Amino acid sequence: MPLSVFTRWLALPVAILAFINALIVTAASIIATVMFIIFRNTITKVGELNIGAEIGITLFVFMWIASAFTIFAWLVQMGLCCCCASRRDVKSGRKRGSEKAYIGAGQGFVPTGAGTKVEPQRKKRFWQRR
Repeated sequence: MPLSVFTRWLALPVAILAFINALIVTAASIIATVMFIIFRNTITKVGELNIGAEIGITLFVFMWIASAFTIFAWLVQMGLCCCCASRRDVKSGRKRGSEKAYIGAGQGFVPTGAGTKVEPQRKKRFWQRR
């Protein structure tokens, strides 16, 4: 369960770390792309050595997919920081959340449309022995 369900202030440091991660990974991808293109051009310009160089597509795909995913993770964390309704906000009435996410979770009942009674389900937690 994400931290933003309990409080948005606890999700803020995670969002800051996600931003720093996205910034560093994207900067590393940019630097690596520039370096590889410079190396390729430098190596292929020397005609006396008779050496050719190619840039691997899989390397670039891997780097830029990693950058895209870190940016996406940062955007998700920022969305959780400011747009989610915490349990406290829903209970106090400051924000409206999904009622069925909070009503059915506490009692252990699963709502059905047919009007039949369903036995309560017990949550199994690793720290409880029952």
